[in-house]
Amino acid sequence: MENQNFECSEGVLPKRVDKTLQWLEKSRDTWKEKAIETKASLKKQKLAVKRARGGRDLFKKGLLEKTNKLENTQKELKEKDLEIAKLKAELEKTNKEVVEVKKKRLHH
Repeated sequence: MENQNFECSEGVLPKRVDKTLQWLEKSRDTWKEKAIETKASLKKQKLAVKRARGGRDLFKKGLLEKTNKLENTQKELKEKDLEIAKLKAELEKTNKEVVEVKKKRLHH
C-alpha cells in the first residue's frame, strides 16, 4: 500500500491523519445532531413533569378539601348523635312522668 502524504500548515501529514480528521468532523456533526435531539427530548420531558406536578398538586388540593369536608361531616354527625341521645333520654323521662301522672289520676 502506498503511503500518501498531505501538506498542511504544520507540514506534511500522512493519509491516516487526514482520515482521522474527517472522522472527527463527522463525529462532531453527529454529536451536534444528537445533542439537539436530546435537548428537544429533555424539553418535552420537563414540560411533561411540570404538567404532572400541576395535576398532582390539584389532586392533592381536592383530596385535602374532601378530607376536611369529611372530618367536618363526621364531627357534625357525632354532635347530632349526642343530641339524639339527649332527646331520647328526655323523651323516656317525659314518658315515665306521663305514666306516673296517669297512675296518680287513676288512684284518685
